[in-house]
Amino acid sequence: MYELTEQDEWGQAYQEFGPELESFVRSRVGNGDAEDLLQEVWAVFATTLNEEKIADPRAWLYRVARNRITDGYRQATRRPAFQDLSATEDTADEADFRGDPDELWEEIEAALDQVPPDQREVFVRNELDGETLREIATDLGIPLKTVISRKGYARRRLRDLLQEVYEEYFEDY
Repeated sequence: MYELTEQDEWGQAYQEFGPELESFVRSRVGNGDAEDLLQEVWAVFATTLNEEKIADPRAWLYRVARNRITDGYRQATRRPAFQDLSATEDTADEADFRGDPDELWEEIEAALDQVPPDQREVFVRNELDGETLREIATDLGIPLKTVISRKGYARRRLRDLLQEVYEEYFEDY
């Protein structure tokens, strides 16, 4: 009996479900985002096929696509924890800052150094590097709820450590 290879399974799934999955994704996100999201879903599909057998590829593809769309919406609506000073440094008025932005980043880095390493890693990877919490959980091999807790603890710790710095550097915010 002939058994399908991962490449054959991927090609068969792509041929069977590609057009309908593309239509599904495009109906929920913009065309530019749809291309990226679809590429990511198919890449994850290929990687997963190398590691395990997928019983229902169609359901798996739709679940991953829905999760990625939801993650995208969450990321778009989430307010960043820190303002990127390098982007605003050239356009900001002198009155916007009471101190040197380089010193501000030194304060932020010093505060990050005071956060426990496991919490700091999750916070930096999610907030500064843009990884999703689910990606971090998978990479670290720990439950998603643990990753969420670590990020929450890190945010609270940083908020406490940086409150005085925030008030010192920014006025009327």
